Amino acid sequence: MDLRALVWPTSGTGADLAGVLETAGDAASNANNGAPEQMVARYLRWGSDQVRMLQTRVRGADLARLVATPRYWATVANPSPTAPTVNAIGEEMVHQSRALKEAAETTRRAADLWRLADGQFSSLVLVDSNFWIEQSDSFSSIDWHQLIADGDGPGHAASGEELRLVVPILGVDELDTMTHKSSVRPKAAGAAKWLYSQLSGSTDRPATISPEIGGHGAVTIQLVFDPPGHTRQSINDDELIERTIAFRNFLGVPEQQTFMLTYDTGAAFRAESNGLMPRLLSK
Repeated sequence: MDLRALVWPTSGTGADLAGVLETAGDAASNANNGAPEQMVARYLRWGSDQVRMLQTRVRGADLARLVATPRYWATVANPSPTAPTVNAIGEEMVHQSRALKEAAETTRRAADLWRLADGQFSSLVLVDSNFWIEQSDSFSSIDWHQLIADGDGPGHAASGEELRLVVPILGVDELDTMTHKSSVRPKAAGAAKWLYSQLSGSTDRPATISPEIGGHGAVTIQLVFDPPGHTRQSINDDELIERTIAFRNFLGVPEQQTFMLTYDTGAAFRAESNGLMPRLLSK
């Protein structure tokens, strides 16, 4: 799956957005028919309709890429149905229809691949970057359900639930940076190596760390990339939380089923103020 075509919704779920994008692509194909002299009016009507439908659902950059392109705004400024304009609009609508349908297919596939085993009884867990450095036990031997239950904070996931560990790509970038610091180099390098062993070959889907067994739900792990052209927050904890919230909303997981596992009190406060359930561990 080419994640560059994925569209992250700013409201609603990924599955819902996929349907809207597909409808917009079909509308572009339908509008690209009929008498040439009506092409400009059909194109502008299509663009106006899609901007209205999508402007609250997607980022401005995605709206500009998929609908409100330079050609759209040029036509708004000069709607004269000259032959060159009509030809350019026809080519534009073929391209935009294809781009919208590709975005719809990629977004729908991501919603399918990333779906939790049981949305009602599954939880997301943002693993803060400091966790990988502070943790003394082997990552492969961790009882993740017990670890989350032992942390301080409101609520915790039931042991029978699937846990999806969320690792934003910024967390991996932070570990790579830490490998240049002598005081934490061995731990950072070991954590990065373990993450690569779990996620290599599964960069576009969750990987299973441990299956459902003995009354404990399965534990899966997923790498979450930045959207193309994304500008990161200036505070890394805020960025990690933002990407997890975007992932949570994409799947439609309730707030009370989304946790942050951290050793950092400041990160726990930030998580709680943004609607995540912090699980603060003792060093």
